[in-house]
Amino acid sequence: MPREKTINGVQLMEYELECPDCKAPMVLRPSKFGLFYGCSTYPACKSAHGAHPDGKPLGVPATKAVKLARIKAHDAFDKLWNNDRKDGSMSRKAAYRWMQTALSMTKEEAHIGNFDIPKCERLVAAVEAYLKGVPLDNSVVIRQD
Repeated sequence: MPREKTINGVQLMEYELECPDCKAPMVLRPSKFGLFYGCSTYPACKSAHGAHPDGKPLGVPATKAVKLARIKAHDAFDKLWNNDRKDGSMSRKAAYRWMQTALSMTKEEAHIGNFDIPKCERLVAAVEAYLKGVPLDNSVVIRQD
């Protein structure tokens, strides 16, 4: 259950998160880049996880290996939509719809910040196949926005 917390005079919601590295509670903290959850055992454990401006976590905290897999998955996925779109690429919205279909996920499940390593690897493989023009068994043509 989230609980109210005041940081720099602003009322926020702090969520109960477990450190993926040492299993200690994580604490909502401010930084010059915005809010984040840091391990309560800092400096012994330096695990950190991003937060929205209202305190809601950005996905699920992850170990270093999972974070690296998520970065690789995002790098691959962003190739579908993150360019000047002169080459017929998808809009961001269409790319997320494609992900849902390609990986048989609901809209709620299709967030890389919640993925484990196997899901990240499935996404990378699906994107690579799509970019090579290889049809997926459960893929459909997504209209452009």
